[in-house]
Amino acid sequence: MVIPCARRSVACLLLAITAVVAAASYDRERLEIAKQILEEVPLIDGHNDLPWNIRKFLRNQINEFELNTDLTVVEPWSISKYSHTDLPRLKQGMVGAQVSHLFHYY
Repeated sequence: MVIPCARRSVACLLLAITAVVAAASYDRERLEIAKQILEEVPLIDGHNDLPWNIRKFLRNQINEFELNTDLTVVEPWSISKYSHTDLPRLKQGMVGAQVSHLFHYY
């Protein structure tokens, strides 16, 4: 014979598992909707630290910069908490364009 308390515990556990599965499904559905929107309407990111970091790390020597490199694995970019932009991440995030923050001050 199953104790009523144990029965309630099993029911609560099953309810929690069902909620987690439903939430994961809902998240996947929302991600697919977001991807469809981004395919039709490019996202314009209004903040870009890349020009500032090229100035800071490379003293504006743009020829030394590898545009297609994953900067999460290249120092000093990988250790900077202000370096969030590289072409692989922009493509993965479906960003259509970025505006340099340097233009915001003029």
